[in-house]
Amino acid sequence: MKKLITLLVCAFIFNGCDDGEISLDTFNFDSAAPINSCTINNGLFFKVKNNEALILKTPISTFANTVTPANTPRTLVINSTNQVTYRLFNSIISNTYFCGTLPPATPTVVDEWFASDGIAGTSGLIQVTTTQIINPTTNALTGYNHYVVFKNITFSNGINTFTYENYVYGNFVTAL
Repeated sequence: MKKLITLLVCAFIFNGCDDGEISLDTFNFDSAAPINSCTINNGLFFKVKNNEALILKTPISTFANTVTPANTPRTLVINSTNQVTYRLFNSIISNTYFCGTLPPATPTVVDEWFASDGIAGTSGLIQVTTTQIINPTTNALTGYNHYVVFKNITFSNGINTFTYENYVYGNFVTAL
């Protein structure tokens, strides 16, 4: 009987142990600041919220100052040129993390999820709708607003995956 109880206790302990892996099935950047970019890293766009970042790497031409026709966004396939990455850090980060010539050693990345054709089974589209920003007082054109949405985007960490049918990344503003 003692052997049976010992076996059951051991089985319970081993099944109850946390292996330390982070399980992610969603993230939310709704309360984060608008999409940011740094002149030093052209083509790198990011949203930061506390110790999380949602990063878009795409050519700067994705945000061309050309109005898109109604209901016809500029559409790009997520691939090695157009990459989307989610990162979780071990402490709070700021926008300056991405704006150096070499990112700092700390904080460190704790978890990383990719939406890229480089990872088997992941995919998605990036849709950008561009509109003019008009000064209401002078009616002068002051810049362009680029509204970015990810469609049917699947994130993977190499072990697990999760998908968003429609994820609003946000607005990126460019000047004239």
